[in-house]
Amino acid sequence: MFKKKKNNSQIILLIVGFIFLIFISREFKAVESVANLAVRPFASFFSGAGDWFGDRISFFSNIKETKIENDKLANENLKFRFKLSQLKEIENENKTLREELELNKKVKFQTEATLVLGQNLSQNRRIIYLDKGEKNGFSEGDSVVLSDGILIGKITKVYPTSAEAELILDKNTRINAEIQEIGIKGIVQGEYGTSVIMGMIPQSAEVKENQTVITSGLGGEFPRGLLIGRIKEVEMTIDRLFQQASIESPVEFRDLRMVWVINNK
Repeated sequence: MFKKKKNNSQIILLIVGFIFLIFISREFKAVESVANLAVRPFASFFSGAGDWFGDRISFFSNIKETKIENDKLANENLKFRFKLSQLKEIENENKTLREELELNKKVKFQTEATLVLGQNLSQNRRIIYLDKGEKNGFSEGDSVVLSDGILIGKITKVYPTSAEAELILDKNTRINAEIQEIGIKGIVQGEYGTSVIMGMIPQSAEVKENQTVITSGLGGEFPRGLLIGRIKEVEMTIDRLFQQASIESPVEFRDLRMVWVINNK
């Protein structure tokens, strides 16, 4: 009898304990739900703020990286353009040299070498003094050249053993010339004793930089085909009736040491 009562008491205690655990679990869930409701707005705010700041940091970081990359590409582009301009300049120089050599091969004259004794570079005059003269067959009007084909001037005065030659830079120079590539003719003359220009070029002529200017042979003053230089710049005259072009000569006139004289006859 006593054992039966003891067993019943244990069963009752187990049932009460189980009910208590169920109650506690429900109360805990209720409290948890209330806590979640209270904390959720703050958690959402801070979570959103964190995402916003994260996006902004990533955005500015991407801008910085893009700028660095653009600067790098810009520098590489400048280096490439510089190398390209160097290659273009070398190509132009080689082309000029080949054409001048080819012109010199085609134009052959009977020439006499002579040393340059001195120069007169005053008052727009550009005159050189030669160490040979009449005894060597020189006469007024003879062409003075370099390399058997590059015109630098003409003899204006002759003495028994010396001569004076007027350079193409001289203000008194007048040369019948032709633009080789297009066959257009004009007059080449010295300007201020420092440069050469070609005038009387028709308005309709398609004159371009780097075209070759040679003697035309008209008038018989100079043989045809002597190289004068290359066109550097083209512009209209003040009255806009003609074009005129500045010409760049391949000659360093101040450094002349030896020249050749062509007997124009």
